[in-house]
Amino acid sequence: MKGHHFTMANLRLFEFLSPRSIRVGVVVAALFLVATACGGEDAGDTTAATTTTAATTTTSAPPATEEHEDEDDHEHEEDDHEHEDEPMTLTVTDGSGRQITLDSPAERVLCVQDNCTDLTSDLGIVPVAQHRGDGWGSAAAYYGDGAADIPVLGDRMSVEEVAQFEPDLIIGRVGEEEVRDALEVVAPVYLVDIGGVETLKEGWIDVGILTGREEEATAAIARFEANVAALAADLPAGAVDTRVAVGFGDTNWMIWDSSSFCEFLHSEGAGTCAFPDQGESEYGSPDSEFSWEFIVETDPEVWVMITWPGSARYDTVTQEVWLNTTAHREGRVCEEDSAGAFGHGLLMLQWAYQCYLNAGWPAIYDHPGDLSVWMPAA
Repeated sequence: MKGHHFTMANLRLFEFLSPRSIRVGVVVAALFLVATACGGEDAGDTTAATTTTAATTTTSAPPATEEHEDEDDHEHEEDDHEHEDEPMTLTVTDGSGRQITLDSPAERVLCVQDNCTDLTSDLGIVPVAQHRGDGWGSAAAYYGDGAADIPVLGDRMSVEEVAQFEPDLIIGRVGEEEVRDALEVVAPVYLVDIGGVETLKEGWIDVGILTGREEEATAAIARFEANVAALAADLPAGAVDTRVAVGFGDTNWMIWDSSSFCEFLHSEGAGTCAFPDQGESEYGSPDSEFSWEFIVETDPEVWVMITWPGSARYDTVTQEVWLNTTAHREGRVCEEDSAGAFGHGLLMLQWAYQCYLNAGWPAIYDHPGDLSVWMPAA
């Protein structure tokens, strides 16, 4: 304490004292110091001492040293490295409700359905193999001359045939669960739900995630929405009441009015399905057995014909009932040459929409021409 100091000489006196004398001396010295501290200073000194003590206490905690900071930084670096070491997984739920998980973005995509090439081309992906390459699916419409370089799977593809392409991801569509079950021993199989525009968009985003092309998928959807909105802006008043029929056939027409395309037209205010929805047939397509009288009474104003090489067309159908409809009499017919890909992808859906609009109102809408007008810019 202030005013009381021990010198080295004082301390050397303890060398000549007995242990008992030392203990007594220590006690006496302690009592002397306590008495001095309590009674030897006035109130002002006490306040000053208290303040000094408090200040000392406040600043007595050791500041963080560089050593501690380095240790903290090292610990954070270790944590970061631990997170980096964790495997990155990509997980989505496909159109059938099955969860698909990949450890890394798929680089080798294989298509086992026609709608897949619509999706892959829209995202800038070239599949390692595709399902059919002729008129069915119009692969050349999506890849041009490059379509010839994409191997084509046979109509009776096998697990062994698919496996030789070593795909990271296989894309099909809902309704092909048996195909999925057979092929998932080769690679994960994602099934796109082609039941409507919104489920198609979900498929685009999911495949974008699984292939590391989520930005491309988002851009594709934005293009689709902008194109459709631009077309809808010119629709004439009352367009939504236009009676539309969607059909296909080998020599004459079958009616397919529960198709997602017909529903899409109605949602855009561009027409109304002329025929009621039909139940599913054993082939997975709607049954379409209507009496001739009912067809004449319904009288479609615009036909959308799903066509392919050798199929029935506007100028080849022979049944008198079709020829007597307003659509045939006035030539308001769209021949949609995509067959299996019809309405099952965002690109072909845009093309078919403008084809329909051109058939219904040729003075307002041009024929869409080649599918390339809807393709993403190279």
